[in-house]
Amino acid sequence: MIVIILAGGKATRMGKEKAIIKLGAEKRLIDPVIGAVNGALKADGFIVAVTKFTPQTALYCQSMNYRMIETPGYGYHADLRYLLTRYHEFISVACDIPFLQSEHIDALIDFYSEHHNSVSVTGAVPFNMVPDGINPLPFTYRGQKLVACGINAVMNSMHSLPLVFYDPLLAINVNTTSDLRVAMRYLYRYK
Repeated sequence: MIVIILAGGKATRMGKEKAIIKLGAEKRLIDPVIGAVNGALKADGFIVAVTKFTPQTALYCQSMNYRMIETPGYGYHADLRYLLTRYHEFISVACDIPFLQSEHIDALIDFYSEHHNSVSVTGAVPFNMVPDGINPLPFTYRGQKLVACGINAVMNSMHSLPLVFYDPLLAINVNTTSDLRVAMRYLYRYK
C-alpha cells in the first residue's frame, strides 16, 4: 500500500510549518517519519501531502526529491476525502510522530489485510501509556480508553477498527511547543 504523509496543516498551534521544525541540528520533524516509511517492508513508497499553507515544506520535499500531492487544505478529514478520490486505499501518517517505526506501519498493513481490506484502521495507544506532558483527546473502544496516534489505513468505509500499539512513544504527536519539548526529551534519552 502507498503511504501518504500528511504535512499540510495550517500551523495554527505551532506558529510554523510542523514538518520542517528542527529536531536538533540535522533532522526535521518529518525526517524520522520518512525513515520509518522507507524501512517498512509492506509499504509501496510514499507521497507527501502538502497544501498552500505549507510552502516551505513543499520546497524541502522538492529539494529531497520526494513525490508530493497538493491537497485543498480545508482540514484533516476534508483532505482525506480528497485523497480518497485519487487513491482507493492508503496508509495515512501524520508528519509529526517522530517515534514512528517501520514495524508499526507493517503491523497496520497486516491488520488491515487480515480484515480483508474492508474497514479503515486507526492506530492507537492505551491512554494510560501516554507520556507525561502529552494531552491528547482519548476515545473509547469496547471499554478501553485509547488515543489515536497518527497512523491509519484509510478507505471509503463507515466502519473503523483500532489497532492498539503498546508503545508509549507512539503517542507523542507534536501539536504544540509543549509536545515538542516532550519529544525532544525522549529523542535525547533514546539516541
